[in-house]
Order: sequence, then structure tokens, then C-alpha cells
Amino acid sequence: MPVESWIKPDEAPEMAASATAMIDAALTGSGLAHDAYWAAVRKGYNTPYNDPQPRAVAAITPAVTIAVSEPALPVAAMAAVNAAEIRVA
Repeated sequence: MPVESWIKPDEAPEMAASATAMIDAALTGSGLAHDAYWAAVRKGYNTPYNDPQPRAVAAITPAVTIAVSEPALPVAAMAAVNAAEIRVA
């Protein structure tokens, strides 16, 4: 891992040890184990940024089947029936 330009190479191990100690101190009260924390960090770091491929969705079968016993009337026939009902009333 490259050392940042503002850090002297001989300071890197001391800074890494200090950072590790601060993280361990923060984990002490949280109930997380050191290994579990770093495993989560590695998993997050190694997870790709691209969205995963969508999962295959099982075909959905309708829960209710509707059966029509009479044939549907055309729109013009329905309009004529409605007009006749209006004239009668």
C-alpha cells in the first residue's frame, strides 16, 4: 500500500498502530470483536460497486380465475341498450 506523500515512510507503522489502537478502543464498548469488525471492513472494501445481476423471478400464477358465462356486448350495442333504458324511464 503506498504511503501518502504527507506521511514520512518511517511514520507509517507508528500511525497504523495508533489507528488500530483507537479502533480497538472504540470497539471495546460496542460488543463487536476485533476480527468481526475487520471482516466487515474487508467485505465492504471488496464488494464491487456495480449492482448485482437481478435474480430470476418465478412466474406468478393468478390466485383467482374469473369465468364469464355471457359473451361481452360490443360497445355500440351497450350504448343502444343504455339509450333504450333511458327512453323507457
